[in-house]
Amino acid sequence: MKRSSRNFKHEINPVKDEESRLSQILFTKKQKLIDKLKPNQELSDNIDLKPVWTDDDDGKYTAANVIPQAVSNVQYTEKLKQKYRTIVGTPSWAEIKKNTDCEDDDKLMKTVGHIVKKKTKELKKDFLEYKILPKINNDISKEGPLIKCIEFHPKMSVSLIAGQSGVVSLYSIGGDKNERLHSFNLKKWQITAAHFTPDGKSAFIASKSNHSYCIYDLVKAEAKLVQLPQISKRPHIFQLSPNGKYLATSDCFDEVYLIDTASQELIRVLKNSTNIKSAAFNSNSSELYCFGDQGIVTVWSLCTFKSLKKFYDNGCVTASCITTSACGRLIATGSGEGIVNIYKTSDLMTNEPIPLKTVSNITTKITSLKFNSTTEILAACSAYYPNAVKLIHIPSYHVYQNFPKQSFNYNHIQVVNFSPNSGYMAFSNNRGSAFLHRLKYYKNY
Repeated sequence: MKRSSRNFKHEINPVKDEESRLSQILFTKKQKLIDKLKPNQELSDNIDLKPVWTDDDDGKYTAANVIPQAVSNVQYTEKLKQKYRTIVGTPSWAEIKKNTDCEDDDKLMKTVGHIVKKKTKELKKDFLEYKILPKINNDISKEGPLIKCIEFHPKMSVSLIAGQSGVVSLYSIGGDKNERLHSFNLKKWQITAAHFTPDGKSAFIASKSNHSYCIYDLVKAEAKLVQLPQISKRPHIFQLSPNGKYLATSDCFDEVYLIDTASQELIRVLKNSTNIKSAAFNSNSSELYCFGDQGIVTVWSLCTFKSLKKFYDNGCVTASCITTSACGRLIATGSGEGIVNIYKTSDLMTNEPIPLKTVSNITTKITSLKFNSTTEILAACSAYYPNAVKLIHIPSYHVYQNFPKQSFNYNHIQVVNFSPNSGYMAFSNNRGSAFLHRLKYYKNY
């Protein structure tokens, strides 16, 4: 095993000078991107309050000549303060009164974090404002004809593109030209899955033709091969949990293997009643949804590793894919018949969950489903027919009629994804292209 790791490292690492140059481009360009991967120091909320006045006589008395047993003047001072508060209490003039407006702001800050955002208008349900940008891999594409992976970095304007050739490329996006920052080759790999960790420091990459998966360290520009558990053959399904702690893999039989990302050890085998076609974690990584080939959805608890619920996807004959929303309130399923069902997660524990909406605008097998970060758009694609993509507005569930443009040819779309704040939307196809779009309603990457 050690020998194979050395050979692998030799294959993917170029000459040291070239690696250094590429790493320098990726992690020092303009804003020194590597600094963004390091944790920020938290600012202290403590306020150092100074006394309104000082009494000169206080300096004449020390802990040594008043209380011999005291260790220091600091302890003596605190003892006097405590005694005064006990006997007299805090005078009203000495109390710090908080401004009501400030207090309201504090509550708001605790609720929504560090951003106070006012929306002047809602996302239109009948017309999507967007702009087609240059392709992400507009230069000579090395990722192969079938691009199976488009991932957006969680912290930087960087996209990962990978596909059939085994080449993984990182691109800087958002400018007049999407610049290739770095590439490396996983030889004899047909890459089918890639996921950034939440902190953006690593990427997990897999191929359904290989028994190993790759952990790529973006800071060190190093790749590491990790063997899957012996019980698992090929990762036809390869999902990373939102908190970055779990990997869910399956060879499309009835078992799903849960792996700890820190130790790379097998935690549990989740056995389903049918062969699994797709799987997805919920937003807080506490549950795993497994979509069986006969249309059975099994909800697994990752606390007890027990099945919480099983239900039939409404109208499904052949299962295809499943996805969950970032808000945690919705899941969507896609079938081999081109049907997309959208459910409320709060309704799943009923006897027979009924979809909130069924969308049947695509007539071929659904191969890719994705909610945007705000759960206002659901994208559904099929790789079995040219330009088979629909964008669904939520919560009206109207299908946008102005997308895609009839004059624009995407060919056979393989996968769809959104950037962390939905400012960008990307599609890949069977011709080695990764298309980039700017969604004008969303102001940030």
